[in-house]
Amino acid sequence: MTAVTEPRTRPSKSPLLASGRLTLWLFGFCLVAGAITLNWPSTPSYDPWSWLIWGREILHGQLWIAGGSSWKPLPVLFTTVFALFGAAQPYLWLVVARAGALMASLMAAKLTARIATRLVTQGRETGWLAELSAPMRVAALVPVACAAALALFGTGFTPTYPVPMMLGYSEGFTFGLALIAVERAWDGHHRQAFAIGLLPCLDRPELWFLWVPYGLWLIWRERRLALMVPPLIALMLALWLVPQVLGGKKLFGLVTHARHNHSVHSAVNSAFPFWTELSHVIWPLVVERVEVAALLLIALTAVLLVRDRRRLGDWRSAVLRNGPQATAALAGVVGFGWWLGISLETQIGFAGNTRYTIFGVLLVYIAGASAYAWAAVGLARAAGKLLTRPLAAARRLGAAGLVMTLVFLFLPGWFAHRLPSVSSIRVALRYQAQLREGYAGLIKRAGGPATLLACGSVMTDNYEVTMLAWYLDVAIPRIQALPHTLDTGEGPNVVVQAGGTSDTPDDLGPSPVQMGFWEEGWLAANGSHYTIRQKYPVTLFTDCSRHSST
Repeated sequence: MTAVTEPRTRPSKSPLLASGRLTLWLFGFCLVAGAITLNWPSTPSYDPWSWLIWGREILHGQLWIAGGSSWKPLPVLFTTVFALFGAAQPYLWLVVARAGALMASLMAAKLTARIATRLVTQGRETGWLAELSAPMRVAALVPVACAAALALFGTGFTPTYPVPMMLGYSEGFTFGLALIAVERAWDGHHRQAFAIGLLPCLDRPELWFLWVPYGLWLIWRERRLALMVPPLIALMLALWLVPQVLGGKKLFGLVTHARHNHSVHSAVNSAFPFWTELSHVIWPLVVERVEVAALLLIALTAVLLVRDRRRLGDWRSAVLRNGPQATAALAGVVGFGWWLGISLETQIGFAGNTRYTIFGVLLVYIAGASAYAWAAVGLARAAGKLLTRPLAAARRLGAAGLVMTLVFLFLPGWFAHRLPSVSSIRVALRYQAQLREGYAGLIKRAGGPATLLACGSVMTDNYEVTMLAWYLDVAIPRIQALPHTLDTGEGPNVVVQAGGTSDTPDDLGPSPVQMGFWEEGWLAANGSHYTIRQKYPVTLFTDCSRHSST
């Protein structure tokens, strides 16, 4: 059977969107924006405090990886350098983490815009947009702008994403770098893509399953890259494993820590963790109209590829003919596959935190937003012969883009209640910053780190252990977490606990108060011995008259 061939026009290029220079400008913008956000209440959270401590320890020629979060080379590379700046170290890391989170959303929008632009220009001669007047060019690109805006705001306001990233978690920065690597690979800069891909692999081990096969494919494609790929893979493994050994952990402490470091509310504790994680934790992160659109795009693209494979005689020609659809579908397949992988991790005992799913969220939004742009192009084509009259085509594209935007916004119903508001984000950040101010203020009021450490044993709430260790300038194991069960024995010498109800500068003096399990535990037995200081929302209990055996 003779293959049917059809003339193909080259897809219209977008030099600005494809420019690596634009990516650098975007990252510079994100750094400035990250610095501006420090005007909001700002503090790292549990995991970032661990990385800050380890960076400071490395700078001082020591490293003790115990307690705290899992070891991650990528953020510690930054926090080690930032430790040179003393008390500014946490703020410098917050700027990078917040900039990276914003960059991830901007890269999702950029990749979506590139796909949507190719959908708009698909089937037309190269450069037809440039022939239009500026207003008509804007009209023709309405589907592109709407799809990019959907990807930008959808990812940026994903539930549980803004607050953790503002608190210094690394996943936004990591997956932003991953999308930059994806774009460089898309543009044929495979060496750059693989080199950049090393960085996100230093934060999320799941990315190894994409990065390492990509490196092997590069070696198969170009033999001389065997001088580049294996050394980078060896470097990646060394940065994960060597510091753990030098820091006093077992070689595979990363795996054991991650499997046991989860909250009681984690899906891992459910009867069927895989399904609970996928359906109750991950699926609600993206609005259904985006997920359904992404799934429909994947299915329709598969139909087109099979059809054109039969007409054109080979898969390569079919993919070239449907290039933007295939690109968007691939993003969706990898995104949904990422979610399945995180759900499988949860099934075998890992935490399944929503932060880990963000790469899938970014890719699903790219696919789903591109699907709306594709639908707008289809609607414009259905309204007239798009291939003939550029001015009419631009008008129809603009109208169709607005129609699909309204469809997204209002059918089958409003969805804004699913998204976190700016005010709710600020409230969450303000409380975390007040905790930090309370800890720092009470330590200073009590005489400083040396005075508190001289008292004896130190305990605090579990999620504040790393912050207290940073402020007291000690290794994380020096600080104990408050137990979850009552203990009527002799209490610790120093306890810092969230729960203060006043903001008075004066010490309350030796006096019993009631706070949680203290009612029947240590405080009831030894309350008269403790000096109590409060700075909302934190209370400091100190008893330096004895040395606890706890």
